[in-house]
Amino acid sequence: MKDYREIIRKYRQKKGWSQYRLAKELHMTQSFMNEVESGKKSPSIEVFFRICEALDIQVFPNEEETQ
Repeated sequence: MKDYREIIRKYRQKKGWSQYRLAKELHMTQSFMNEVESGKKSPSIEVFFRICEALDIQVFPNEEETQ
């Protein structure tokens, strides 16, 4: 299983977004996003879901995908 930080970085890069762009979308600072991706800080569950939504990360797979 991949670490959430690696997944966030992968999806952010896939969108072609910098940490600054993602932070701007979320009304946060680039330094906070850097600390999340590097593991220096952990996002709250609310912030985690906001990051996932911004990056189109599906947190809960569809029922069809799990069968």
